[in-house]
Amino acid sequence: MSAVQKSQLTTCGDPSDSAQGLDESLLKRESAEDVSSDRHSLVLRDSEVFTSDRSEPTVLHQLMATVVVALTQLEVGATIGFAGVTLPQLTDQSSDDLHFSTLESALFGSMMFVGALLGSLTVSVPMVRLGQRVTLLFSLPISLASWIILATAPTNWVVLLVRFFQGITMSFITSSSSTYVAELSHSSIRGRLMSTLDLSRQMGILVAYALGSSNLTWRKVALTCGFVNTVIPFVCLLYLPNSPRWLATQGYTDRAHKSLIFFRGPNYDVHKEMEDIRDELEKTTNGGGNILDQLRQIRNPLILRYLIIMSVVLFFMHFSGIIVVPTYIVVIINNADISISSYLCAVLIGIIRVVGAFFYVCIIDRIDRKPLFAMTCTVCSLCMIGLGIYFFDQDHDRRFHDQNWLPVVCLAVYSFFSVSPVIGLFRSELFPSSVRSTVVPILYTLFFIGAFTALQSFPYIVLTLGSYGAFWISSGFSVFLAVLVVATVPETRGKTLEEITELQIARSRRSMIKQVLGEENAGSRCSVKCEVST
Repeated sequence: MSAVQKSQLTTCGDPSDSAQGLDESLLKRESAEDVSSDRHSLVLRDSEVFTSDRSEPTVLHQLMATVVVALTQLEVGATIGFAGVTLPQLTDQSSDDLHFSTLESALFGSMMFVGALLGSLTVSVPMVRLGQRVTLLFSLPISLASWIILATAPTNWVVLLVRFFQGITMSFITSSSSTYVAELSHSSIRGRLMSTLDLSRQMGILVAYALGSSNLTWRKVALTCGFVNTVIPFVCLLYLPNSPRWLATQGYTDRAHKSLIFFRGPNYDVHKEMEDIRDELEKTTNGGGNILDQLRQIRNPLILRYLIIMSVVLFFMHFSGIIVVPTYIVVIINNADISISSYLCAVLIGIIRVVGAFFYVCIIDRIDRKPLFAMTCTVCSLCMIGLGIYFFDQDHDRRFHDQNWLPVVCLAVYSFFSVSPVIGLFRSELFPSSVRSTVVPILYTLFFIGAFTALQSFPYIVLTLGSYGAFWISSGFSVFLAVLVVATVPETRGKTLEEITELQIARSRRSMIKQVLGEENAGSRCSVKCEVST
C-alpha cells in the first residue's frame, strides 16, 4: 500500500468513507486531465482548418490497406501449405531430383517453425524502431529471394536451410501485418478487417495445395508462390502511410494525425480519436519509443496478467489440432482407409477452410468475441471426439467401417470452425499501443513453440495412445481453452483500442480499492478484538 493510500485511510474512520475519499481523489484527477485534454483539443482545432460533417469514418482506405496487407498473408499460407503437398515428390526414391530421408522429411516440415521462433524473438526490434509497414517492406524481398533459392537448391541441406529462413520471414510478416491492421482499423470494423488476414492466409494454403496437386514440380510450385505472393503487396505498401498509433509512440504527432485522416477519410473528425491515443500513451508509457521502454512497461501487473494468459492460450491451442490437422491431413485420410483420394480431400479441406474464414469475416463484428470462441471450441471438440470414435472402432470392432463419410465430415466441420480469428484479435486488442510492438512478437514466439511441439509430438502420441487417443486429447484441449478464455479475458467487441486499455485501468483501480478496503476492515476487526480482550 502506498503512503498516499495509507494517509487517506487514517484520516477516515469508516471504510466506506475511505472508499469515497479515494474515489473522489480519482475523479478529481480524471476531471483535471479531461479539462487539460479539452484545452489541448481546442488549441488543435483552432490551429487547423478542419470540417466535420460525418459521424462515421469511411472504410475505403482501411479496406484498401487491409487488402494490401492480406496479400502478404497469402505468402504465409503458401509457406505453411507448401510442405504438405510437395513432400511426396521429395520422398520419391525413384525421382531424378532431390529426395529426402525420413529424418530430412521431418525437418522439412518443422524447420520453418524453428526459424519462426527465432524471427519472433527479433522482430520486435524493427517493429518498434521502423514500424510495421517498413518491416513488411524489407521482409517481402527476403521472402522472394528464399523462394528463388528454394526453387534452384542443389542439395538437401540448402532446402532445409531455406525453410528455416522462410520461417524467419513468416514470423516477421505475421507479427507486422496483424499489428498494422489492428492499429489502423476503426473499432466498428476492426474484427472484420483482422479476419480478412486469416481468410487470405487460408487462401494461401489452398493455393499451395492446388499447385502441389497439379503436374507442376515442387521447384515450379516454389517459383510460382514466390512471385505471386510478394511482388504485388511490396509495390502497394509503398503508397500506404505508417500506422497512426506507431507514429504517435515515436513522437511524430503531426504525421500520426495525417495518417489517421488518411484511414478515416477527410470528412471525419479524427481529433477525438487522436486525443484518446495521446491520453492512452501518457497514462501507459514512460516513453515507449524504444524496445527497452516497452520491456520495462510489460512488468506492469495489468499488462503482465494478460501476457501470461495469452501465452498459455497461444501455446496450447496447437494441441487442439489447428496445426496438426492441416499438416498431417494426407496421413490422417490415408489412415482412415477411405476411398477418396487424399490429395483431392486435402484440396477440398483447403476450400472449406477458406469458406470458414469468410464466414467469420461476416459475423465477427456481430457477435461478442467470448461466446463466439466458446461455440467454436465446443464444435471443434465434438469433431475431435467423432474422429476418435471412428479410429477407435477401426482398431477394435469396425462397426463404422462402412461409414466412410464420418471422418470426412468431422474433418470438414472441424476445418470450417477451427479458422476462428478470435484469438488473433485478442492478441492485438488486449495490450496498449505503447507495448503492442513488443508484446505481439513475444506471443508469436510462444505460438510457434507450441506449433513445433505439437507437430513433433503428434506422431509419438499416435504411436503410444493410437490415433483415437491423440484426437481425444485434442478435444480436451479445446474445452480447456474455451474455459480459460471465457473466465479470464474481457469482452472487446465494439471498443476502441484505447477504450479497452481504459477498461483494464478501471478494473485495476477497483481491485486496488477493494484491496485497500479489505486491509482497512481487517485492521478494524483486529482493533475491536484487542479492545474486547482488554
